[in-house]
Amino acid sequence: MISFEELNGMPEAGRLKRLFFVTAGLWCAALLLFILALSSLSKNAERLSEAERVLSGAVTIRSYPKLEGAAGREPLSAVSEILDKLALRPKVTQLASSPAGLLVQINRLYPEEFSKLSEEMQRNGLLVKTAEIRAMEGPADGRLLNVSLTLEGETK
Repeated sequence: MISFEELNGMPEAGRLKRLFFVTAGLWCAALLLFILALSSLSKNAERLSEAERVLSGAVTIRSYPKLEGAAGREPLSAVSEILDKLALRPKVTQLASSPAGLLVQINRLYPEEFSKLSEEMQRNGLLVKTAEIRAMEGPADGRLLNVSLTLEGETK
């Protein structure tokens, strides 16, 4: 059996050491890349989940003209009640009446808040004529939405 000192004294020992360190470095780099890929996959799964919630809300909003709601209510009062109920009043940047309908702009909404808002609008018989939804990068909490809606009350 060859001792470690004899092995270290062989002419090819230096080359074997370098080969060992290069191989170990490559394995470490591959492991690091694998961990980064798993992290990226996890982030993409979270974003996909958020996108599904936003699309679900958008589909619900798009189907509003087909839904039956409370006719005869003033859209401005209905929207004000909804915003107060959901505590979204501080996030409202614009609430104005125009010839096209009631314009509502809400910034920095979480996807869950947007889902609740769309459900409440549906329950109160508000029709969405136009909608613009923008996803923005938020702080550590994830994505935030900026929503601009043109609403009108259902006429029956």
